[in-house]
Amino acid sequence: MAMGDWVEISVACDSAAADDLAAYLSRYCAGGAAVEQLRTDPNGRDLEARWCVKGFVPADDQATQQKIEIALLLLSRDGSISEPMVRTLLHRDWAEAWKEHFPVLHIGRRLVVAPTWRHHAPAEGEVVIRLDPGMAFGTGLHATTRLCMVGVERLVQPGDHVLDVGTGSGILAIAAALLGAAHATAVDIDPICVQVATENARLNGVAERVTVSLGSLDSGGAPRVSLVQETGFDLVLANILAEVIVDMAHDMPRVLRSGGHLVASGILAEKADAVITALEDVGLQVLERLEETGWAALIAVKP
Repeated sequence: MAMGDWVEISVACDSAAADDLAAYLSRYCAGGAAVEQLRTDPNGRDLEARWCVKGFVPADDQATQQKIEIALLLLSRDGSISEPMVRTLLHRDWAEAWKEHFPVLHIGRRLVVAPTWRHHAPAEGEVVIRLDPGMAFGTGLHATTRLCMVGVERLVQPGDHVLDVGTGSGILAIAAALLGAAHATAVDIDPICVQVATENARLNGVAERVTVSLGSLDSGGAPRVSLVQETGFDLVLANILAEVIVDMAHDMPRVLRSGGHLVASGILAEKADAVITALEDVGLQVLERLEETGWAALIAVKP
């Protein structure tokens, strides 16, 4: 097995399970998870209601591979998903296999996410984000990112200053800049995400208005990276996880201006009430709850 080879782990599932499986694989797999709709099986039967969810792990990372396989095997016992299928890909094959499953996506009223390797001729009024997610989360495929982008499209105003916490691929900060924000500060605790988001900002011609760096908000523990010092943001975006948002809630009023908005996503619907409580406890007012396929995003304002 050569250095740079990859292991592809995939399962077939129904549509209800696809998002949860994609979210799970995104935690451990390079480039997040790929999702594709299955049309027919080898016997020609219609499988339109079935989906294939797959992720890619470096071939020399056997510990992560085994962790994923065990979890998927346990989940397959109730019959809602197939047993995991595993195959090894050469590095060049992985690059192409990974790219195949990212289509051009239309999100909200105007936003379009177009991978750099796909052609898209924009229609009048479309705001197109050219994206190469690399090894960072945030492609628009997952409901958490789509919900956050809907919030960005609704809320960002020309001249706004935006903070994107846990930027991943940079997709949200770039969307804000393309929609007219004067500046977006994008932070992440992962150096790979900082590198990918910086390159994506350059690809979209907004590098001068999107600053990407290692950083975060205060989550209560010993900080792994520098904390954001700037305050007075018009819009704060946090597409992370419910538990992390709850931990960071106490620091969000500090960085928001009075009248500024927060879009918090990455929240399983059943955990949304706990996040709402945490935000309201620090003085934010939750205005709206958006939901898609078991995931929630919250829009809040600092009075």
